[in-house]
Amino acid sequence: MKNKIIAGLLSTALLLNPLAAHADEAVHLNGKLVDGRVFMPLRAAGDQIGAVTTWNQKTKAATVKKDGKVLEVKLGEYVKMFDNRVYVQFREFNETFFEQDHIVWHPTDLVASSEHITVDIGTLDNTQVFKLVKPLLSKHEDSKEYFEDKDNSYYGLSISYSGTDKAVVTVSTGQKDEYGRYIFICSYKVNVSKYSSGWKVVSYNYTKTEIPDWVYS
Repeated sequence: MKNKIIAGLLSTALLLNPLAAHADEAVHLNGKLVDGRVFMPLRAAGDQIGAVTTWNQKTKAATVKKDGKVLEVKLGEYVKMFDNRVYVQFREFNETFFEQDHIVWHPTDLVASSEHITVDIGTLDNTQVFKLVKPLLSKHEDSKEYFEDKDNSYYGLSISYSGTDKAVVTVSTGQKDEYGRYIFICSYKVNVSKYSSGWKVVSYNYTKTEIPDWVYS
């Protein structure tokens, strides 16, 4: 039996009821990056791998059990509290239940992953991105109508992070002819930064690329 004890004091804010789970499915969780370490919500992680999570009021400790392996945690170096939820360091959790897995860090995506678990640190989603970019679209008439015309446009979106507070967002669309072939592509490359009030556009670059006929010949 593998048992990890992580020193400190854990708040009772941890939900105590064991959760049903899907042990054979890949786990995808949103996490936090603290001092270069990736943390993920303990209760949700245990649920997703099919473990049983319990709380001991006397010892103030949370215990996650699965297939004879045990992770017992208290608030400390490897366990943090965010918004009244208990977060455990990804590496500690993964090495307890999937000790053969290799953990890989993808810095431009802000994603840490193993063979069983993926933890996404990125804080921007598509809704936020389009909200940031939308005011820029009206500045270029030749692309504005195609970004608004969803039936005749293709939306391409990518986010590349350079830390947790800076990112480059690329949004593109294209006009099609009656045969469904692209006539031109409009792209916005937008530099955004995160401030206390939220994400804001710092600068952007707009390009329009015509697609020559010979591409389809």
